[in-house]
Amino acid sequence: MVTFYDTQAKARAAAAARGLREKVLCFVSRPGRLLVFDHVPDDSGVQLPAGGVEPGEFPAQTAIRELREESGLSLGGPQFLVSYLWEAELPDRLTRQVCHAYALSAPADLPDTWDHTEANAAGSGPHLFRFRWAALHAPALDWEMDAALPHLHRLLNPFKESQT
Repeated sequence: MVTFYDTQAKARAAAAARGLREKVLCFVSRPGRLLVFDHVPDDSGVQLPAGGVEPGEFPAQTAIRELREESGLSLGGPQFLVSYLWEAELPDRLTRQVCHAYALSAPADLPDTWDHTEANAAGSGPHLFRFRWAALHAPALDWEMDAALPHLHRLLNPFKESQT
């Protein structure tokens, strides 16, 4: 279940008041495409670069850090899209967290696919992320990561949105 907040400030206040984890999602796009990844070798679904906001960190900083850690990309200028409360009953637990979605523009010279290994600070070994470009209109994201996708479409196509 997804509940959207009016502002990021309200979302952050709600997270603090309820003791909820804050998470950032990175929507990296190029014309008609969205950067997604698959974990290798497990099958945990099609995902976006994402991660938790650390103490003392602002969500925009988290977006830059998580994108670099998970993909190797150093992009700046994240544009805030929307914040929402995500609640889901997963196979092994109930999760409830506040998500902040950010849009980032990809440089034209990125490859069509690449692998990036992230060391895991928790000691469970490295994570291999296999990146690729999915169709922006239907990226087949898992874990309700697509909740902010309409906001990305409005950002990228403001004229089209105003015509409907």
